[in-house]
Amino acid sequence: MMHVMASGAIDWAIQTGGTSSSQGLGIAYDGAGGALVTGYFYGEASFGSTSLTSRGMQDAFVMHVTASGAIDWAIQAGGSSYDGGNGIAHDGAGGALVTGYFSGEASFGSTSLTSRGMPQDAFACAFVMHVTASGAIDWAIQTGGELDDGGYGIAHDGAGGALVTGYFYGEASFGSTSLISRGSNDAFVMHVAASGAIDWAIQTGGTSYDGGCSIAHDSEGGAVVMGYFSGESSFGSTSLTSRGEYDVFVMHVTASGAIDWAIQAGGTSYDGGYGIAYDGVGGALVTGYFYGEASFGSTSLISRGDYDAFVMHVTASGTIDWAIQAGGTSDDRGYGIAHDSAGGALVTGYFKGKTSFGSTSLTSRGGYDAFVMHVTALGVIDWAIQAGGAFDDGGYGIAYDGAGGALARLRGPAQAHLCGAAMPSA
Repeated sequence: MMHVMASGAIDWAIQTGGTSSSQGLGIAYDGAGGALVTGYFYGEASFGSTSLTSRGMQDAFVMHVTASGAIDWAIQAGGSSYDGGNGIAHDGAGGALVTGYFSGEASFGSTSLTSRGMPQDAFACAFVMHVTASGAIDWAIQTGGELDDGGYGIAHDGAGGALVTGYFYGEASFGSTSLISRGSNDAFVMHVAASGAIDWAIQTGGTSYDGGCSIAHDSEGGAVVMGYFSGESSFGSTSLTSRGEYDVFVMHVTASGAIDWAIQAGGTSYDGGYGIAYDGVGGALVTGYFYGEASFGSTSLISRGDYDAFVMHVTASGTIDWAIQAGGTSDDRGYGIAHDSAGGALVTGYFKGKTSFGSTSLTSRGGYDAFVMHVTALGVIDWAIQAGGAFDDGGYGIAYDGAGGALARLRGPAQAHLCGAAMPSA
C-alpha cells in the first residue's frame, strides 16, 4: 500500500504478508487521512505488529492504516476453507463495512456462519460484516444459495448501512427475498440496514454470465453500479445486448431498489469494468479494460495492444460524455477509481511494457507494474506514476485522501479476471 500526494509523488509505502499468499483487494478512506483495507491471506502473515494465522486455505482480513502509514490494528475472519474480503467502505464513524466470500463454516467475530453450498466450493456464499473503529466485528450476515455466490462491491448508504453488489447462481436468499438467476450468473444489488438486516435485493442479467463488480452511493440513498454482462440482459425495464463476448454495464438504482437507467460500453471482444466512483453530481466515473474497437457512447476507441485501460464519465441521466484510454502494445487495465472532489478521478491498475498515459510514457520494470494516474474533469490525464519491481505488480484499489492525493492498494502478481468469472486472454 502507498500514499500518493496531489503532485503525484509517493511519500510512504508499507507492506503486509508472510511466506505464502496474501492479497489486498479493497481499500477505503477512513475520513482522517488513513485507510481501511481488506483482502485475504494464507498461513502466517504480519500486519504491522500483529501476526495472524489463517484457519483454512484462505482467511479474510481487515486492517486500519493511519495517515502516517502505520498499521494500528488488523483482524481476520474465516474458517477451514476459502474465505476472503473483496470490497470495503468506511461507515462514517471510523469503522468499515466489508463484503466478500466464504465456504463451509466460518467465524466472523462471535458470529458463526455456514455456507449453503458444498464445502469444497471456493466461493460458496457472500458475506457482509461490520467492523468497528477499534477493529471488532459486531455483526455479520450471509447471502446466497447452494451454488456459486460472492459479494464484490460495497458502499456506505450514508445512514450506517450498506449497498452491496456481486453475483449469484441458481436460487439464492437475500434476507426474506429469494432470487433465481436467469442464466449461469446474475448480478445482484442489495441494501443492508445499519442493524445488518437486508431490506431489499434485486437482480439483473440474462441467460449467460452477468455480475456486479463495483458500487458507489449516489448521496440520496441509491447507488451507481457497474459490472459485466453477456448476451441479452435485463436491467429493470431496460434490455441490453452485448456487442461482443462481454460488455460493461453501468446502471442507477434508487433508494427503493428500482433501476431507472442502464447503459453499456464495449466492442466485439472481451470488455470489462472493475471500478466505479460517484462524481458528486448524480453521475459516475468508471474504469476497466477493452480489446480491439469499442464504443463508449459516441466515442470509439481502439486498443493499442492486447487490452487497454479506459476511464469514462457517465452523467446523471445515463449518458457517456467522454472516454479516454491508456495503454501500449501489451496488456494494460484499470482496476480502481476514486473521485478527486473536483469532478476528476484518481485511477490505479497495471501495465506491461511501454505504455502511454496521456503525454506521459512509462515502461514497466518487470512483467507488470502498477500505475496511478489523475484524470481531470474534462477527461485529460495530467500525471501518471508507476510502482513495481522485477516481478509482476498491479494496483487493485484506490481511495481519495481528502487532500488531492490518493491511497492505493498494490498487489502482485497482476491477475486477469472478470470480477468473479473466468477471463480468457486476448
